[in-house]
Amino acid sequence: MQYEIVILEMLTRIKKLEDEVELLKQRCAEELTVNEVENMEEEASMGESSGGIHQRVSDDMIEACYVYGKELFNGGKIRELVQKVVSETGMNRNSAVMALYAVSNMLGGTVYKRAINKKANRLYFDRIYSEYGKEGLRKAIQATRLHIAYRRECGHTVDSIEKLCDEYSRKLSE
Repeated sequence: MQYEIVILEMLTRIKKLEDEVELLKQRCAEELTVNEVENMEEEASMGESSGGIHQRVSDDMIEACYVYGKELFNGGKIRELVQKVVSETGMNRNSAVMALYAVSNMLGGTVYKRAINKKANRLYFDRIYSEYGKEGLRKAIQATRLHIAYRRECGHTVDSIEKLCDEYSRKLSE
């Protein structure tokens, strides 16, 4: 009887290990790991705070990030998409990574943690509304409100983005 308990325990542990191995395989299959993204974001933050050269984000950059952010949301590979944005527009690589993730997260209604400018946010809301309708805009506003809450927790002022969310929320009730 005791052997049965030991065998069942061992089978349970084996199943758990098999599940963990499968999860690790999936993570290894991803082209860009979470650590790489965090490193890119950290480098970008260090560059911003250390008085590095700031590049003005152009309309072309914002538009490219929207187009390729949609591809990321639909399963595209981040490295390839970032490279396209950088080569087509000259945008800073780290800024492109952050903007692509912001667009992708807006489309999914999930929090994004790096700020994008108000002009880009407005363009993304407009494009999402025209392409995905009210439900798409609802998700984008939800993601942005989660972003606002995150930024507030970090001690940042986000009044202009909050007003933008309020403005676009009114479109949902029209």
